[in-house]
Amino acid sequence: MLSTVLGWLFRPIRAGRLFGIPLLVMPSVLLLTGFILVWAGQRGGAHGFAALALLFAILAVSLLAHELGHALAARRLGLRVHGITISPLISAALLEGMAGRPRAEALVALAGPAVNLALAGVCALLPWPWARSALWINLVLGLGNLVPAFPTDGGRVVRAWFARRSPLPDATRAAIVIANVFLVGLLAYAWQVDAFALGLVLAAYLFFAARRELAQDFLRTWRLPSLAFAAVVRRSFQRAAPAPADAPGPPAAEPGKPPRAPQELERFRGSMDEFFGRRPDTPAPEPPASRDPS
Repeated sequence: MLSTVLGWLFRPIRAGRLFGIPLLVMPSVLLLTGFILVWAGQRGGAHGFAALALLFAILAVSLLAHELGHALAARRLGLRVHGITISPLISAALLEGMAGRPRAEALVALAGPAVNLALAGVCALLPWPWARSALWINLVLGLGNLVPAFPTDGGRVVRAWFARRSPLPDATRAAIVIANVFLVGLLAYAWQVDAFALGLVLAAYLFFAARRELAQDFLRTWRLPSLAFAAVVRRSFQRAAPAPADAPGPPAAEPGKPPRAPQELERFRGSMDEFFGRRPDTPAPEPPASRDPS
Protein backbone atom coordinates (compact mmCIF):
# COMPACT_ATOMS: atom_id res chain seq x y z
CA MET A 1 0.00 0.00 0.00
CA LEU A 2 2.77 2.42 0.98
CA SER A 3 4.77 1.64 -2.17
CA THR A 4 1.68 2.29 -4.28
CA VAL A 5 1.10 5.69 -2.67
CA LEU A 6 4.76 6.68 -3.00
CA GLY A 7 4.79 5.52 -6.60
CA TRP A 8 1.78 7.73 -7.36
CA LEU A 9 3.28 10.73 -5.56
CA PHE A 10 6.52 10.61 -7.55
CA ARG A 11 5.14 9.51 -10.92
CA PRO A 12 4.94 12.52 -13.29
CA ILE A 13 1.52 13.21 -14.77
CA ARG A 14 0.74 15.22 -17.88
CA ALA A 15 -0.33 18.78 -17.04
CA GLY A 16 -0.55 20.26 -20.54
CA ARG A 17 1.78 21.54 -23.24
CA LEU A 18 3.79 24.75 -23.64
CA PHE A 19 5.04 25.67 -27.11
CA GLY A 20 4.31 22.07 -28.07
CA ILE A 21 6.46 20.72 -25.21
CA PRO A 22 4.76 18.33 -22.74
CA LEU A 23 4.68 19.59 -19.14
CA LEU A 24 4.88 16.86 -16.47
CA VAL A 25 4.25 17.51 -12.76
CA MET A 26 4.72 15.13 -9.85
CA PRO A 27 1.68 15.02 -7.51
CA SER A 28 4.09 15.37 -4.58
CA VAL A 29 4.81 18.94 -5.73
CA LEU A 30 1.15 19.90 -5.44
CA LEU A 31 0.80 18.12 -2.10
CA LEU A 32 3.89 19.79 -0.63
CA THR A 33 2.83 23.22 -1.91
CA GLY A 34 -0.63 22.82 -0.44
CA PHE A 35 0.78 21.71 2.93
CA ILE A 36 3.10 24.75 3.13
CA LEU A 37 0.30 27.15 2.18
CA VAL A 38 -2.04 25.70 4.79
CA TRP A 39 0.70 25.96 7.41
CA ALA A 40 1.33 29.59 6.43
CA GLY A 41 -2.39 30.34 6.67
CA GLN A 42 -2.58 28.90 10.16
CA ARG A 43 0.50 30.79 11.37
CA GLY A 44 0.04 34.13 9.59
CA GLY A 45 -3.63 34.27 8.75
CA ALA A 46 -5.03 35.35 5.40
CA HIS A 47 -2.25 37.89 4.86
CA GLY A 48 0.50 35.29 5.36
CA PHE A 49 -1.31 32.82 3.12
CA ALA A 50 -1.69 35.38 0.31
CA ALA A 51 1.93 36.57 0.55
CA LEU A 52 3.35 33.04 0.43
CA ALA A 53 0.98 32.00 -2.38
CA LEU A 54 2.22 34.96 -4.44
CA LEU A 55 5.85 33.96 -3.83
CA PHE A 56 5.07 30.37 -4.86
CA ALA A 57 3.41 31.60 -8.05
CA ILE A 58 6.39 33.80 -8.93
CA LEU A 59 8.79 30.95 -8.20
CA ALA A 60 6.76 28.50 -10.32
CA VAL A 61 6.66 30.89 -13.29
CA SER A 62 10.38 31.64 -12.98
CA LEU A 63 11.31 27.94 -12.82
CA LEU A 64 9.09 27.15 -15.77
CA ALA A 65 10.61 30.00 -17.78
CA HIS A 66 14.08 28.68 -16.90
CA GLU A 67 13.30 25.19 -18.19
CA LEU A 68 11.53 26.55 -21.26
CA GLY A 69 14.73 28.41 -22.06
CA HIS A 70 16.62 25.11 -22.01
CA ALA A 71 13.97 23.27 -24.02
CA LEU A 72 13.47 25.90 -26.73
CA ALA A 73 17.23 26.35 -27.17
CA ALA A 74 17.64 22.58 -27.48
CA ARG A 75 14.87 22.36 -30.05
CA ARG A 76 16.45 25.23 -31.98
CA LEU A 77 19.72 23.26 -32.12
CA GLY A 78 17.99 20.16 -33.47
CA LEU A 79 17.80 18.18 -30.23
CA ARG A 80 14.74 16.18 -29.28
CA VAL A 81 12.75 17.55 -26.31
CA HIS A 82 10.65 14.94 -24.50
CA GLY A 83 9.15 17.34 -21.98
CA ILE A 84 9.65 19.38 -18.82
CA THR A 85 9.32 17.63 -15.46
CA ILE A 86 8.55 19.51 -12.23
CA SER A 87 9.61 17.58 -9.11
CA PRO A 88 9.90 18.58 -5.42
CA LEU A 89 13.66 19.17 -5.51
CA ILE A 90 14.29 20.39 -9.04
CA SER A 91 12.72 20.89 -12.42
CA ALA A 92 14.37 19.54 -15.55
CA ALA A 93 13.99 19.59 -19.32
CA LEU A 94 14.21 16.06 -20.73
CA LEU A 95 16.47 16.22 -23.78
CA GLU A 96 17.94 13.68 -26.21
CA GLY A 97 20.86 13.88 -28.61
CA MET A 98 23.21 16.13 -26.63
CA ALA A 99 25.91 13.52 -25.95
CA GLY A 100 29.05 14.24 -27.93
CA ARG A 101 28.00 17.82 -28.78
CA PRO A 102 29.81 20.09 -26.30
CA ARG A 103 28.87 23.32 -28.05
CA ALA A 104 25.18 22.42 -28.01
CA GLU A 105 25.36 21.46 -24.34
CA ALA A 106 26.95 24.79 -23.41
CA LEU A 107 24.40 26.83 -25.36
CA VAL A 108 21.46 24.90 -23.92
CA ALA A 109 22.87 25.20 -20.39
CA LEU A 110 23.29 28.97 -20.71
CA ALA A 111 19.79 29.50 -22.12
CA GLY A 112 18.02 28.84 -18.79
CA PRO A 113 19.96 31.36 -16.64
CA ALA A 114 19.80 33.87 -19.51
CA VAL A 115 15.99 33.77 -19.39
CA ASN A 116 15.98 34.35 -15.61
CA LEU A 117 18.42 37.26 -15.86
CA ALA A 118 16.32 38.79 -18.64
CA LEU A 119 13.21 38.46 -16.47
CA ALA A 120 15.09 40.06 -13.57
CA GLY A 121 15.93 43.01 -15.80
CA VAL A 122 12.29 43.41 -16.81
CA CYS A 123 11.11 43.18 -13.19
CA ALA A 124 13.60 45.89 -12.18
CA LEU A 125 11.69 48.31 -14.46
CA LEU A 126 8.21 47.43 -13.18
CA PRO A 127 6.62 49.65 -10.49
CA TRP A 128 4.43 46.96 -8.92
CA PRO A 129 5.21 45.79 -5.34
CA TRP A 130 5.58 42.10 -6.28
CA ALA A 131 8.13 42.95 -8.98
CA ARG A 132 10.89 43.29 -6.36
CA SER A 133 10.29 39.73 -5.17
CA ALA A 134 10.29 38.50 -8.77
CA LEU A 135 13.54 40.40 -9.36
CA TRP A 136 15.35 38.64 -6.50
CA ILE A 137 13.92 35.20 -7.29
CA ASN A 138 15.09 35.40 -10.90
CA LEU A 139 18.48 36.76 -9.88
CA VAL A 140 18.97 33.82 -7.51
CA LEU A 141 17.87 31.31 -10.16
CA GLY A 142 19.99 32.91 -12.88
CA LEU A 143 23.20 33.55 -10.97
CA GLY A 144 22.87 30.49 -8.73
CA ASN A 145 22.64 28.14 -11.70
CA LEU A 146 25.79 29.68 -13.19
CA VAL A 147 27.89 28.45 -10.25
CA PRO A 148 30.20 25.77 -11.73
CA ALA A 149 29.03 23.04 -9.34
CA PHE A 150 28.18 20.24 -11.79
CA PRO A 151 25.43 19.31 -12.65
CA THR A 152 24.25 22.93 -12.41
CA ASP A 153 24.09 24.86 -15.66
CA GLY A 154 27.45 26.49 -14.93
CA GLY A 155 28.93 23.07 -14.25
CA ARG A 156 27.58 21.80 -17.57
CA VAL A 157 29.30 24.67 -19.36
CA VAL A 158 32.56 23.65 -17.66
CA ARG A 159 32.00 20.01 -18.65
CA ALA A 160 31.29 21.07 -22.25
CA TRP A 161 34.55 23.06 -22.29
CA PHE A 162 36.51 20.02 -21.11
CA ALA A 163 34.68 17.68 -23.53
CA ARG A 164 36.00 19.62 -26.53
CA ARG A 165 39.40 17.95 -26.15
CA SER A 166 38.78 15.04 -23.75
CA PRO A 167 36.46 12.02 -23.67
CA LEU A 168 33.10 12.65 -22.03
CA PRO A 169 33.70 10.55 -18.86
CA ASP A 170 37.01 12.35 -18.21
CA ALA A 171 35.37 15.73 -18.80
CA THR A 172 32.55 14.85 -16.38
CA ARG A 173 34.94 13.71 -13.65
CA ALA A 174 37.02 16.88 -14.03
CA ALA A 175 33.87 18.99 -13.72
CA ILE A 176 32.97 17.03 -10.55
CA VAL A 177 36.38 17.86 -9.04
CA ILE A 178 35.64 21.57 -9.47
CA ALA A 179 32.11 21.07 -8.13
CA ASN A 180 33.43 19.43 -4.96
CA VAL A 181 35.33 22.61 -4.10
CA PHE A 182 32.14 24.67 -4.37
CA LEU A 183 30.18 22.13 -2.33
CA VAL A 184 32.68 22.44 0.53
CA GLY A 185 32.32 26.22 0.32
CA LEU A 186 28.54 25.87 0.33
CA LEU A 187 28.60 23.78 3.52
CA ALA A 188 30.96 26.23 5.20
CA TYR A 189 28.71 29.17 4.32
CA ALA A 190 25.58 27.30 5.42
CA TRP A 191 27.25 26.59 8.78
CA GLN A 192 28.05 30.28 9.28
CA VAL A 193 24.50 31.47 8.53
CA ASP A 194 22.94 28.72 10.70
CA ALA A 195 21.38 26.90 7.74
CA PHE A 196 23.56 23.81 7.70
CA ALA A 197 20.66 21.37 7.30
CA LEU A 198 19.46 23.10 4.12
CA GLY A 199 23.01 23.36 2.79
CA LEU A 200 23.60 19.68 3.52
CA VAL A 201 20.49 18.65 1.60
CA LEU A 202 21.47 20.76 -1.41
CA ALA A 203 25.09 19.57 -1.33
CA ALA A 204 24.02 15.93 -1.04
CA TYR A 205 21.66 16.28 -3.99
CA LEU A 206 24.34 17.85 -6.20
CA PHE A 207 26.91 15.28 -5.04
CA PHE A 208 24.82 12.24 -5.95
CA ALA A 209 23.35 13.81 -9.11
CA ALA A 210 26.86 14.42 -10.43
CA ARG A 211 27.87 10.81 -9.83
CA ARG A 212 24.70 9.62 -11.53
CA GLU A 213 25.72 11.65 -14.59
CA LEU A 214 29.16 10.03 -14.50
CA ALA A 215 27.55 6.58 -14.38
CA GLN A 216 25.35 7.49 -17.36
CA ASP A 217 28.45 8.58 -19.28
CA PHE A 218 30.00 5.18 -18.63
CA LEU A 219 26.87 3.37 -19.83
CA ARG A 220 26.78 5.60 -22.91
CA THR A 221 30.44 5.23 -23.89
CA TRP A 222 31.55 2.06 -22.04
CA ARG A 223 34.68 3.95 -21.05
CA LEU A 224 35.95 4.71 -17.54
CA PRO A 225 37.74 8.02 -16.83
CA SER A 226 41.48 7.59 -17.27
CA LEU A 227 42.89 11.11 -17.53
CA ALA A 228 44.09 13.07 -14.52
CA PHE A 229 42.35 16.34 -13.72
CA ALA A 230 45.44 18.37 -14.68
CA ALA A 231 45.63 16.58 -18.03
CA VAL A 232 41.98 17.35 -18.83
CA VAL A 233 42.47 21.03 -17.96
CA ARG A 234 45.68 21.23 -19.99
CA ARG A 235 44.06 19.61 -23.01
CA SER A 236 41.08 21.95 -22.85
CA PHE A 237 43.35 24.93 -23.61
CA GLN A 238 45.15 23.24 -26.50
CA ARG A 239 44.26 24.11 -30.05
CA ALA A 240 42.89 21.35 -32.24
CA ALA A 241 45.52 19.91 -34.54
CA PRO A 242 44.79 20.62 -38.23
CA ALA A 243 43.83 17.65 -40.35
CA PRO A 244 46.57 16.36 -42.72
CA ALA A 245 46.30 17.39 -46.35
CA ASP A 246 45.87 13.78 -47.48
CA ALA A 247 43.30 12.92 -44.78
CA PRO A 248 40.15 11.38 -46.21
CA GLY A 249 37.10 13.58 -46.12
CA PRO A 250 33.63 12.61 -44.95
CA PRO A 251 32.03 9.80 -46.91
CA ALA A 252 30.05 10.89 -49.91
CA ALA A 253 26.31 10.35 -49.88
CA GLU A 254 24.90 7.62 -52.06
CA PRO A 255 23.42 8.78 -55.36
CA GLY A 256 19.86 9.90 -54.89
CA LYS A 257 20.13 10.04 -51.06
CA PRO A 258 20.74 13.19 -48.98
CA PRO A 259 23.81 13.25 -46.69
CA ARG A 260 23.13 11.94 -43.22
CA ALA A 261 23.10 14.46 -40.39
CA PRO A 262 25.79 14.01 -37.67
CA GLN A 263 23.19 13.64 -34.92
CA GLU A 264 21.84 10.52 -36.67
CA LEU A 265 24.95 8.64 -35.52
CA GLU A 266 23.89 9.07 -31.87
CA ARG A 267 20.59 7.28 -32.52
CA PHE A 268 22.01 4.60 -34.88
CA ARG A 269 22.27 1.12 -33.35
CA GLY A 270 24.23 -0.68 -36.07
CA SER A 271 27.97 -0.81 -36.79
CA MET A 272 30.06 2.08 -38.07
CA ASP A 273 30.46 0.33 -41.42
CA GLU A 274 26.69 0.06 -41.73
CA PHE A 275 26.22 3.75 -40.94
CA PHE A 276 28.88 5.13 -43.29
CA GLY A 277 28.57 2.43 -45.94
CA ARG A 278 30.96 -0.34 -46.87
CA ARG A 279 34.63 0.39 -47.41
CA PRO A 280 35.79 0.74 -51.04
CA ASP A 281 38.12 -2.26 -50.75
CA THR A 282 35.38 -4.65 -49.59
CA PRO A 283 33.41 -6.70 -52.08
CA ALA A 284 29.89 -5.64 -52.86
CA PRO A 285 27.28 -7.56 -50.87
CA GLU A 286 24.96 -9.91 -52.64
CA PRO A 287 21.51 -8.53 -53.35
CA PRO A 288 18.99 -9.59 -50.70
CA ALA A 289 16.40 -12.17 -51.56
CA SER A 290 12.97 -10.78 -52.35
CA ARG A 291 10.33 -11.13 -49.72
CA ASP A 292 6.69 -11.93 -50.11
CA PRO A 293 4.64 -8.87 -49.10
CA SER A 294 2.13 -11.18 -47.48
